[in-house]
Amino acid sequence: MTGLKKYAASRACVLMLLALLGLCLAGSSWAGDSQDLLAQSQAKHWLGLLDKGNYDDAYRQAAPVLQQAVTPAKWRQMMIQLAAKTGPSKGRKLLHGRATQDLPGAPKNKYYIAVFEPNFARQPKLLEQVALILGSNGQWRVAGYYLK
Repeated sequence: MTGLKKYAASRACVLMLLALLGLCLAGSSWAGDSQDLLAQSQAKHWLGLLDKGNYDDAYRQAAPVLQQAVTPAKWRQMMIQLAAKTGPSKGRKLLHGRATQDLPGAPKNKYYIAVFEPNFARQPKLLEQVALILGSNGQWRVAGYYLK
């Protein structure tokens, strides 16, 4: 091979390796994006249960950490009182979400925080924060719900 052909061949190899590296990195990003979408979907589904007044179902579908923090009866009472203050939901918009391994007062785990802008009839200027935890079965479950 001449010097020019060797240069062209090595340049082509480098470009091919860079392209493959880019695909590998993009693949890992897509995996993260799919986890984001799964967590966001679960948060929306769970919030939909609250919107419909299905507080018992929302409690049953929540993560054990939430269930251990409050009894079903107390949960139902809190959600009824909250709904009376906010009024019915007219929908919500996802503002942002992020994955994290650290939540204040919680053990290290895989968490996802989704922040929504809800449109409540009586209190339209609130933010909803839903904290989800990734279970050992690979399913996201709500570990906390906060209004600000």
